[in-house]
Amino acid sequence: MKLREYYAYVFIVATIVTLIFLSFFPLVPVGDEELAGISPTGVHYNLSLPVGISFSAFLALMLFFISIVIFYGSKSLFYNVLIDASAISFIFLNYLNFFLIYETFKPEILVLPFFVEISFHGTKSLVLDLGQIVLIVFLYRLYRRAKLRVNNE
Repeated sequence: MKLREYYAYVFIVATIVTLIFLSFFPLVPVGDEELAGISPTGVHYNLSLPVGISFSAFLALMLFFISIVIFYGSKSLFYNVLIDASAISFIFLNYLNFFLIYETFKPEILVLPFFVEISFHGTKSLVLDLGQIVLIVFLYRLYRRAKLRVNNE
């Protein structure tokens, strides 16, 4: 299979996986978090959207972790597509979540290597950015697959 065809399948499966995980959005146990976000200025924030997308991203991350641990090094086309598709799905949902956090709270967000610093009303938080780590693993797999294709031809 050509590299272009393989990644066409990967993006199709990643789209399907992302839509499946987004369909779990209504099942998120939001509870009191919907209106719990109160800023120091007294503004109420609806947190259901960022919490729901975060839950969907968590499901994609778990699929990626499980598939990479169990199927890494497999010669099966299906398993390799599943690994790469779950990586793309998580990366998309992770950065969509950061975007929604920005749109909801309007904090200052600084992207650092492997971390994201979020500043909100004088409070700073350093968050491990798993999206960058999964992106590096995905790009390594892409590079290795492309290199194998060049060496085999």
